[in-house]
Amino acid sequence: MLDAMIVLAALAVGISLAPYHGPLLPGSVPGTAKFGVHLQGTPSSRVRLRVADLPAGWLASFCTNRVCAPLRVTLTLPRDGKQLIELQVIQNEGRTAAPRVVTVLATGGTRASIPFSAATRS
Repeated sequence: MLDAMIVLAALAVGISLAPYHGPLLPGSVPGTAKFGVHLQGTPSSRVRLRVADLPAGWLASFCTNRVCAPLRVTLTLPRDGKQLIELQVIQNEGRTAAPRVVTVLATGGTRASIPFSAATRS
């Protein structure tokens, strides 16, 4: 039983959200709500991210310096175990109500939330 708890602890990843202040990345859409997703975990571990509970008419896109992935992304943490990626929340359909909160779920059940109004728009 103890071995199982140690394995689960090793899979945990820390996640936090903040307004994004980095460079515009390939695939970044001007004027969209942008958040920084800060990850910290075991070096070289794979992390799956997805956005939860966006209202109809809204789309999430995770962007790195190489690619943007709609709705969800799987990435490998670098050697220092830390990664920052951009999360765009995009209005995809006409006049739909904006989300109040943006929530990102990560591997192992870790989650982080931030008010939509905190977004950077660039």
